[in-house]
Amino acid sequence: MRIPPFWISLLLLVIPIIASQPLSRWLDKPMAYYLLQQKMEEIKASMAERGKQLDTALSTQLAQFDFDCGAKDMVLLRDPRFYSTHIRLQGLELASGVNCSSLGVGIPLIKEAKKMGGLPGKFGLTATMDKFNTEQELVAYYKSGENIAYWVLDNSWSHDLLQHPCTNCFYLEFSQRDPAAMTTHFPRGNKAIKAEESSHSLSFFDQESMTKQTLWAGKALNDYARQQVRFYGLWIGAALGLLLTVSYWLLRNYRRSLKGLLQAGLIRREFIPFYQPVVNSRTHEVVGFEALLRWRRGGELVPPGAFIDYVEEQGLILPITVQLLERVLTDLSSLAATQWVSVNLVAAHIEQPLLRNLLQQHQWPSPAQLTFELTERKPLTDIKSATSEITALQERGYHVKLDDFGTGYGGFAYLQSLGIRQIKIDKMFVDTIGTDDLKRSVLDAIIAFGRESGMEMIAEGVETQEQVDYLYRQGVYLIQGYVFGKPMPLQELLLWQQAFRRPHSETA
Repeated sequence: MRIPPFWISLLLLVIPIIASQPLSRWLDKPMAYYLLQQKMEEIKASMAERGKQLDTALSTQLAQFDFDCGAKDMVLLRDPRFYSTHIRLQGLELASGVNCSSLGVGIPLIKEAKKMGGLPGKFGLTATMDKFNTEQELVAYYKSGENIAYWVLDNSWSHDLLQHPCTNCFYLEFSQRDPAAMTTHFPRGNKAIKAEESSHSLSFFDQESMTKQTLWAGKALNDYARQQVRFYGLWIGAALGLLLTVSYWLLRNYRRSLKGLLQAGLIRREFIPFYQPVVNSRTHEVVGFEALLRWRRGGELVPPGAFIDYVEEQGLILPITVQLLERVLTDLSSLAATQWVSVNLVAAHIEQPLLRNLLQQHQWPSPAQLTFELTERKPLTDIKSATSEITALQERGYHVKLDDFGTGYGGFAYLQSLGIRQIKIDKMFVDTIGTDDLKRSVLDAIIAFGRESGMEMIAEGVETQEQVDYLYRQGVYLIQGYVFGKPMPLQELLLWQQAFRRPHSETA
């Protein structure tokens, strides 16, 4: 049943869209893990930039503090260069008990930290007090003698990062590796994610701050990833479906236009034979020709490779062969009575009585001048019918050669089943003469078989005198190829024959 083009187009458009949706089941987890990795990279990059800015600010301040909470210290504490988005509050606590901050008055932050466990080391991190189950802030401190400078770090950067690309999809946990630190965990984001069964995490260790950052993701990120895969899968499927549909119509229009041109060519009788001579290398006589199909369209020749396969696929080779054969039959009267013309056949010609009926319609033209070639490149599907048709033709005196021998499907089986007594050696084997190609042994085997079986052999595609001489020594005398002549229209062929005879008649 032939499917209408509309339904083919609809299927090509819809199938990629439908097929893209089940992919979310296999791609949502890899996508979620990819988003987790991307978020971890963002956090690393933000921390690196934040650390660089804090290092510059803190080292500059420490170099200039007088540690007396005087005017110079207050200017430094409130200087916009240091009192930035990364620092929520900063201050000094002096050995004398005096303290000050960027707010003006001092706060008991360091005093409380000392009560909770002290401040180990000259430089380190501590935290604000844990009250009412609220998030604590990281506090950096530096000891200069008995004086202490401290900076309350702003954690809003991490909250902003954790809300993209989806809200409540990430949970970030800072863990201090210093066992003497007052607070060991600083959670940021939705802490419930860590307890989910489907949660997964990535971690990295910051050597400078001695902290481990662990980023968690769970069901919310998986759901978001699944939505993204479905969304982009829908668009990719639609784009692919559209591409397939457009390609289908372009191809269909091209093939329809090519088919239309071919059918118009049949009506205008644009298909003509070009004849390539077959020369007997022993006598230098032109014994026959192969009629090769050419399409003369608008005064120009269309290369056979552009349409031969298509006309066979579309079944147009049958009416084209009829037209070609009619031209050949007309041209036979211009050739010598001893010269034959060989016409190429396809399987359809001899698996049905098409060729036999065609010859009968033309009153069985001279079998001495008209022969046929059956290519081995395309397989016969009905050997029994083909054998019957070839036998009927042979009874009428027509000969059938096996073309492209050794390159295709039938080979020796065709010779035995079809009763063929002439073979044509393909150019691919002739080209191995004078080379180390492995197919050279195949050439020698084909020639040996033909010689021992009493087959008439014609070598195709012969281009050099070296090839002619080698074939001559092997007993192959019928030569077809550019070494003697190219395929030509009839009038050019007649002129070529006159020129070809002249030097040989002078030599004789």
